[in-house]
Amino acid sequence: MKKIVFCVCLALCGGFAVPVGAISEGQKSAIVDHCEAIKADLRTVQRSDSRTRVYLGGYYESILTKYMMPLNVKLVEANLPNVGLVENQNSFAATRGKFAEDFVNYQKGLEELVAMNCKAEPENFYEKLTSVRKKRKVVEQDVVKIRELTAEQVKMVKKLVAEEL
Repeated sequence: MKKIVFCVCLALCGGFAVPVGAISEGQKSAIVDHCEAIKADLRTVQRSDSRTRVYLGGYYESILTKYMMPLNVKLVEANLPNVGLVENQNSFAATRGKFAEDFVNYQKGLEELVAMNCKAEPENFYEKLTSVRKKRKVVEQDVVKIRELTAEQVKMVKKLVAEEL
């Protein structure tokens, strides 16, 4: 039974893509038959993603306030401002804000999805699931961008250190 529920959840959460309105009768019956298990899995994802957001939000805040900003302040005080580091800090701060905003948007969509009656309206449930999947992908892209900016920061700091030695 767990294998069936897992396969259904995998299919619904990204295993294959079906255009909206083109949901098959088999998919409808799978949604209706396993509605409660699907919703339980979605609630688990919701809790896990919420904890991850808190962790990442704190982590990103620490990077910005304990590393990027103090470094740029020290460089300015030493009359050695680095435009690249300042621009990277600004991009990081903007992307961090976008991450928070996009995550709230995703969480709202996920809450609406979990609250839906998937037995009564499997097509609407699937359509909302598709929408929530897209919102989660946007959050994932924000995380990737923040990782890139962090890697760029490390690269620029290493270069700065090498130039100063």
